[in-house]
Amino acid sequence: MPTDTWKKLAAFTREELGRPLFGGELKIAPSSRLEEDLYVTGIDAIEFIDKWAETFGVQAGDFPCGRYFGPEEQDRVTTFLAMFSERYRKPPRVSLTLGMLEEAMRLGRWDSNAIEPAATLTAHTK
Repeated sequence: MPTDTWKKLAAFTREELGRPLFGGELKIAPSSRLEEDLYVTGIDAIEFIDKWAETFGVQAGDFPCGRYFGPEEQDRVTTFLAMFSERYRKPPRVSLTLGMLEEAMRLGRWDSNAIEPAATLTAHTK
């Protein structure tokens, strides 16, 4: 059964992201990933997180954007160089899920070390 926190987050997400191209309600779940499933990337992702934190009073001043979001477009030179040198390879990103945002809302702050494992467990038990 969805919690009040989830209902608020789901309503916020639908309001911010709008409707799918072919109409209907945006299908979301705690396991929905912002970049991969909802296609929120780059500056749009940062703006989404800023507005989410402000709306729900979540302390997210040290939110590690680079850990969760890539740029809106690829840097071709760096991508090419990364094929030949580890120096240019960026660490793999972690998928940011709506369940992680829900967990941060419960905590009232962003804490990657607490949120990532807790959200993974929560998403699997719902």
